[in-house]
Amino acid sequence: ACADQPNAPAGDRQRCRNDNLSMKRGVRLLVGESSVEGAGLGLFTQYQLSKGDFVDEYVGEIISQEEAERRGVVYDRQNMSYLFNLCSDFSVDATVKGNKTRYANHSDDPNIEPRLIRVNGDSRIGFYAVKDIGSEEELFFDYGYSTEIDNDQLFKP
Repeated sequence: ACADQPNAPAGDRQRCRNDNLSMKRGVRLLVGESSVEGAGLGLFTQYQLSKGDFVDEYVGEIISQEEAERRGVVYDRQNMSYLFNLCSDFSVDATVKGNKTRYANHSDDPNIEPRLIRVNGDSRIGFYAVKDIGSEEELFFDYGYSTEIDNDQLFKP
């Protein structure tokens, strides 16, 4: 059992890897115009973050990979997608039931990273700072797609 206090702020002395997710201890996030040309909106942190800090959870509707493929075709035509692969069988679709984390854009030099964390038997996606981040700085993660793909429908900044 975890001995961390239920409403304590996230920090370096956190002993439970999944406690920030289970207690929903995300930081204050803002959505605004992205610095990436053509990307639309972006995700920003209101306050300074230190390397290793928990940012927030990527949430949405849990769907099968088959349904994700079907929706992906539609989203590609709309030039937007908030699909995130959870595992080989399931994806998270944040289009309707998501939170602000869906606005984090891609970068080859990310300042946050997703981590798959087990919470009460369920797999959940948490974002963590990979370096110190200044207040009101835009948050990016590496989407992990291949640069070898030759498709003019993909926007790869």
